[in-house]
Amino acid sequence: MKYPKRLIEVDLPIKRISTHARREKSIRHGHISTLHIWWARRPLAACRAVICASLWPDPVDVTDADIAKARADGKALEPNSCPPDFVAAAKREMAAWAGKHLNLCSPESFSRFNEISKNPAVLDDRLQLRASLLDFISDFADWDNSAKREYVETSNALTQAAHEALGGSSGTRALVVDPFAGGGSIPLEALRVGADAFASDINPIPILLNKLVLEYIPKHRNRLSEELRKCAEWIREEALKELQTFYPADPDGSTPVAYLWARTIKCEGPGCGAELPLLRSLWLARKGKRSLAFKLTTERNQRSIGFEILPNAKPSEVGKGTCAGGKATCPVCGYTTPVESVRTQLGERRGGASDARLVAVVTSKADRSGQTFRLPTTRDLAVVKNAQIELESRAAHVKGSQSLLPEGKINHLRGFFNVVLYGITTWKDIFAPRQALTLATLSKLVRELPKDITKSFEPGLEEAVKTCLALLVDRVAVRCTANCIWDATTNCIMQVFNQGQSLPARWEFAEMSPLIDSGSGWATSVEYALKVIDHCNSIPHAGHTERASATAHPLPSDSAEAIVTDPPYYAAIPYSDLSDFFFSWLKRSLEGFHQDLLGPDLTEKDQEIVSLAHRAAMYRNKDNAWFESQMGLACAEARRVCKPHGIGVFVFANKETAAWEAMLAALIDSGWIVTASWPIDTESENRLRAQGSAALASSVHLVCRPRENPDGKVVEEKVGDWRDILQELPRRIHEWMPRLAEEGVVGADAIF
Repeated sequence: MKYPKRLIEVDLPIKRISTHARREKSIRHGHISTLHIWWARRPLAACRAVICASLWPDPVDVTDADIAKARADGKALEPNSCPPDFVAAAKREMAAWAGKHLNLCSPESFSRFNEISKNPAVLDDRLQLRASLLDFISDFADWDNSAKREYVETSNALTQAAHEALGGSSGTRALVVDPFAGGGSIPLEALRVGADAFASDINPIPILLNKLVLEYIPKHRNRLSEELRKCAEWIREEALKELQTFYPADPDGSTPVAYLWARTIKCEGPGCGAELPLLRSLWLARKGKRSLAFKLTTERNQRSIGFEILPNAKPSEVGKGTCAGGKATCPVCGYTTPVESVRTQLGERRGGASDARLVAVVTSKADRSGQTFRLPTTRDLAVVKNAQIELESRAAHVKGSQSLLPEGKINHLRGFFNVVLYGITTWKDIFAPRQALTLATLSKLVRELPKDITKSFEPGLEEAVKTCLALLVDRVAVRCTANCIWDATTNCIMQVFNQGQSLPARWEFAEMSPLIDSGSGWATSVEYALKVIDHCNSIPHAGHTERASATAHPLPSDSAEAIVTDPPYYAAIPYSDLSDFFFSWLKRSLEGFHQDLLGPDLTEKDQEIVSLAHRAAMYRNKDNAWFESQMGLACAEARRVCKPHGIGVFVFANKETAAWEAMLAALIDSGWIVTASWPIDTESENRLRAQGSAALASSVHLVCRPRENPDGKVVEEKVGDWRDILQELPRRIHEWMPRLAEEGVVGADAIF
């Protein structure tokens, strides 16, 4: 090859990187995933490691196996093509690291750097220099090191040295482009390691997320934190004035933290007609001796169903819920109302959230000694009724062009949006009245931030602060819907997308009190955002975010040093339909801002590269063939934007052979050639899709190069002959399988 290989084309410490990527799933404070939901966000650890290894040349450029094979074949190897300037910079940085920062080294890398600290001449051995760079990358992948000045500065120096050694001018940086930016992991890490980042996506939600992280935080830094805290506190105080009467404390001083509801139907048993609360389980808390459960009571003559709370509940004492498999069984008469009738009854009441039955209230004791559960009182019911009256009044007197609540249609995607089968057909239907009133109030307060607060803001700061506040309203909303359930094992409210990429039907739901200081309400959301800003303050400079289709990229040809991206996988995630949940509130919160992004009623769906023909009639044109053609266009655009000597990394995690064939065909047909692939374990074994399935545990990073000479002409004669490939495969597989096993890559992951 006429270009120097990058580290990622030669070696990558995937076992150590995978360990950091898995651990990151449990990181909360400061991680961008805690700012706002986005689906299938890549672990920062994997992105950081992959980008470093993609931008930095390999100082050796040939392996021992290459040398041995060449000698056996009687061939001479080409001279090492790694730029001498990068080799010199890498030696300098690794020697300095060993001399100053041994205390930061992991146990795995300590011995190597300790030896270098005693004798820097060790780095004259190019294999040792390569190993030191890979050790540094492994340690930098650790979350605990990601914001440390020493790691950031050293990685920046290496990235800049690589850029200049590969022909970049000293006044520029290497450009990393992600045309499917999503949650922003890849462009964020590109900035962290010292490159420039260009993030684009067709969906407006990722654009706002990336603008905040890539542009607003690096531009405003601590000022953004200061003003966000002030504005968020003003919103909290104003919201309390408007909403506190709808979330009152108990007479004994206890604070309600959750209200547990059950949708209801009328029992269709002959002569019954009892109001039947739909409960899948009667458990309230399952924590050993502190377990609690409902005990159902019935009055046959009055055809009524009541509740008692059973303390110290044992499994043998707790009965079954009233519904299972979509059917509902009446404890009064024993009749089972079929699925179709349950759907019909709830459908006539738009899902039944507005007239659901309050069955229990979870409170926090005044002395903070723990949680208690109690049955609802007439006072609780009166407060809820007043909230509904207030909501209706505000909706009738709303000013401006937008309705008070989201009116957008929820599309019925089979397997994803089953709520539609139960009458929840618009986004406002997914909220109970008090929840809708709360979110409408928070959204209004973001919109109406007073001028006496914002008048001292420098240019662009008001947009940054309001964007962050609007995203925090979204963060509250995910635990403030009538599709959130109470988890009896952890005693907390699960967020609305707790089953990943879907909105299943929920019979019971839990309503939080969003204005208290505990839980996942407003105060907690603000603190999480401030921690994200603080952690991202280590980012050395700002990037660029732009809304664009991956099939028509706005950048000129040959402008990117690296294309690093995680494209969508067929029908895995209906991003646009899911994100309408957030889009509807963002339109209201950010009225007057981001009109280019938030102008339509709902998100753009026609251009989104997702295969959904088998899920909904409205997407009948978006079948697998359409997906593959669009992905081919996206790969061709990525190839066009990439410099001739640049590199591409495409993340793929699909267990279907046809999907692999389509992805590889799209890459090769669009002018890329695959030079390496690395499986990095980025998934939690406990995730729902992994349990009992053959889903890949690893995300395979396909490393590609433009298939052309420096003069821009495609070199078709360089494409290998299939007979040669067949002869070569057994040897390559034999060499790689022990290495993969050593790195913990087994089963389907090793095969792919």
